[in-house]
Amino acid sequence: MKIAKLLFGTLFISAAFVASAQEETEQERECKRMRFLAGEELKIKNYAAATAYYVKGEKICGGYDKANYDRMIGTISNTIATETDKAKKSAYIDTLVGVYERTEEKGVYDVANDLKRATYIIQASKPNRAKADELYARGIHKEGTSATEAHISYYYYNMYNLFTEAAADKKPAMKQRLITEYFFLSKLISTANMSVKAQENLTTYFNGVVKSCDDILPDLKGFMNSFPQEVEAKKATVNNFISLLEAKNCTLSKEYEMLIDTLIKIDPSIGAVEAKAKLLTSKKKYSEAIGAYRDAKGMTTDADKKDELDYRILVIMYSEQNSYKSAYNAALNASGKYKSESLKIAAQCVANMANGCGSSTFERKCNYIYAAQLADRAGEGGLAAKYRAAGPSQDEVFENGGASTVSLSCWGVTVSVK
Repeated sequence: MKIAKLLFGTLFISAAFVASAQEETEQERECKRMRFLAGEELKIKNYAAATAYYVKGEKICGGYDKANYDRMIGTISNTIATETDKAKKSAYIDTLVGVYERTEEKGVYDVANDLKRATYIIQASKPNRAKADELYARGIHKEGTSATEAHISYYYYNMYNLFTEAAADKKPAMKQRLITEYFFLSKLISTANMSVKAQENLTTYFNGVVKSCDDILPDLKGFMNSFPQEVEAKKATVNNFISLLEAKNCTLSKEYEMLIDTLIKIDPSIGAVEAKAKLLTSKKKYSEAIGAYRDAKGMTTDADKKDELDYRILVIMYSEQNSYKSAYNAALNASGKYKSESLKIAAQCVANMANGCGSSTFERKCNYIYAAQLADRAGEGGLAAKYRAAGPSQDEVFENGGASTVSLSCWGVTVSVK
């Protein structure tokens, strides 16, 4: 009885299978056969042959479902990777780009492929740069992006090409985007610890767009009107543009001053006040700049930062105001990592005032002895030797009474002349 039931079940299943097979059309059977043959070629890693079967099958089947398209895309990708003939590789890339387009049309495209797809598009024989740009932007800006150095370089390079090809009325918007994306991508490169080369590639194309003040200032007001309103985002954007104008030597422009004033309004911090001091320096308002640096110094308790700000003040006194006596006094009070540089400035102050310090030529020459001592303390042996050579000779010492020391009234010090 059990055997009879088993035979009946087997006959029922076989009949159902035959009936099902009979219900398939010739097209359906050929569709399955193409996919089967593709699978067989994949077993032996014959990707080119598998690709051919998938391409034939797609036409016969009238398209695939997501699973089969995923297999087809993976197969063509492997074919491209292993193909050595340039012409064939190019043809396979064009084929893959077309497959991606059809998956999108059929609603089975996976956005996880955005970056790979965009990279294939820009390698195609007729690249759709606008589509590649859309895909790169979506893939790179999404949270937790898997973008590599290559993706970032290709994205910016493609954007640069779109800018160069754009109509005149479209260029300002594209330029603004290139600038904005430069800052965003630079931060991404830094955060991800990518190579210096990645940043250099970005900067090369960026400098092809923004070469000088004339390339950025006419559009800056428009950029400022579109700055984000959220405080931290706006602060970051303003700081980026300040850095850009500084790099392009635009610090004397009214636009630079507008950015500084904007920064102080939204971020009255030590960094903003320092930026204001730099602006005042560039405008040759040295007393105001020194005042701003002193304000900044009062905003921090960090000893190293205080030393840095004191040094900035010292440089203005010496280099811009030629206030050698004030600079000398400030230099002697310097500490920290700027002490040596400050002592060098003190030596230069003494040397610069030598001809006006002393009642005789001999006394004036003795200033160079003191300048040499300060240069030695600064670790500037070459400068010290230069100053000693300008000091009095032993004959001059003898002719002036042969004293072993001389007091320098300008500096309140006594130096040895022996």
